[in-house]
Formats: sequence, structure tokens, C-alpha cells
Amino acid sequence: MKPLLVIVSMFLVMFSTTSFINMRGDDDDNGKKYGKSDDDDDDDKGGGKDNNQHYLQVNTHRGLNFTCSNPSDLENPQTINNALTLTFKSKKRQCSIHVKVSSYNIPRGADRNNVPLELLWTSDNSPNAYNVVKTMQLSRHDQQLFVQPARSQTYHFRYDLRLKALGYDYPSGHYNYTLMFTMTQP
Repeated sequence: MKPLLVIVSMFLVMFSTTSFINMRGDDDDNGKKYGKSDDDDDDDKGGGKDNNQHYLQVNTHRGLNFTCSNPSDLENPQTINNALTLTFKSKKRQCSIHVKVSSYNIPRGADRNNVPLELLWTSDNSPNAYNVVKTMQLSRHDQQLFVQPARSQTYHFRYDLRLKALGYDYPSGHYNYTLMFTMTQP
């Protein structure tokens, strides 16, 4: 039997809001002096008191590779425990975090509509997050993982990554998936 290798190759982080916010703050005070009233409070040297008003960071803790080289690997799910942590802050506004498979490379003949990966929530330090999805079947469409009310605290959401039992219908070869996490604010 040829081995089947599934790799989650890379994590991308995106923000979506009425104006773009990057991970270190959007310095768009247009050259105004520190503390001017038209400053947007999410920049590096403007009127905001905190350099990190809004950010999202994805940390992987293990190699995100699955190998199926014998029949039991195809018949049973495989889990990478403590695969990743989402670290974020949204001080001024409520935010929601989404995930999707943004791109993928799969062998010829494989089902392009079926992503055999799941994110499994394991823990978080938020006492007030809501609509937290405990098991998320990943897809090519944005799916909400949870909603977090605005707070000045940094939050950590931890996830396992699971490869579902594939069965014997998947062509052998390399499967590469790229996940994109998005923070949106109303």
C-alpha cells in the first residue's frame, strides 16, 4: 500500500472590518502628532494607550502532518493533540473568529469537496465567549468558531487537529491544506 500523507501546510491570519487592522496595529493617524482627536486608537504611535488594541495570532505547537501507511491508519481517525493556539485581543469591539480551508493541493481523482479535517476545541481562558463550536468540520467556506465580547484581556483558545477516518476511497498521495483564520468586528 502506498502511503497517504496529509499535511496542513500553513496558517494564514486575516482581519475583516470596515478598515483593515494588521497584527501590530494600523498606524493611520496620517502624520498627526501623538494624541490628536482624529487618531483611530489602533496604531503604533497615535493616541491609543495600548499598542495592541486588536490582533490575532496563530501558534502551532507540533508538526501538522498525518501519515497513513497501513490499513488501521485509514480505518481510524488520527489526532494531533495541542496542535494550535489562537491568541487574540479585541479591546474596543466584539469580535468573531472564523476559519476556512483557503487553498489545497490534492491528488488527481480525490474528492475536492470533502475536507477530512476537524478542529477540536480543548480549552480557553475566556469567561464570556459564546457560540463556541467544540468540533468544527473544516471546509472551503468561512465558519465561525466563536464570538468574544470586547475586553482588554488577551485570550487563548486551544485546539487539537483531527484527520477523520478516510476509509479506502482516497487516492494515495500528498494532500496539502492551508487554513485561514479571520477576525471580524461589527
